[in-house]
Amino acid sequence: MLVDVNAKAVMKVEIDAEEAFRTLCKSLAMDFVLDEDTDYQIRKDEYGKNGVYVPQNGLYYKFDSRGDLFVALRNVAVNMFPNLYFRNEEYIWNDNKER
Repeated sequence: MLVDVNAKAVMKVEIDAEEAFRTLCKSLAMDFVLDEDTDYQIRKDEYGKNGVYVPQNGLYYKFDSRGDLFVALRNVAVNMFPNLYFRNEEYIWNDNKER
C-alpha cells in the first residue's frame, strides 16, 4: 500500500556571508556578477536606463537590462572579496557619476 506523507522538517544550515551573497546572485539570475572573465560595461540603453553590455565583434550588445542592480551587487562584491579584478572599474564607487 502506498501512502502520501507530508512532513515539515526544520534543518539548521550554517552559511557564511560569501556563500549567502553567491546564493543571492544566483536567485536573482545574476550569478554573472562575480564573473571575472567577461568585460561587462554599463551603458545607457535607448530609454536612458543603465544596462549591462558585453563586447562582441567590436560592438557592445545588451546582456541584461538591470544595470543599476549589477552595479550595486558588484560594489558589494568588491567589499566582500577585495581582490576581484573589476574592483577598479569606472562604475565601482562612482554610483552618482553620470554614465
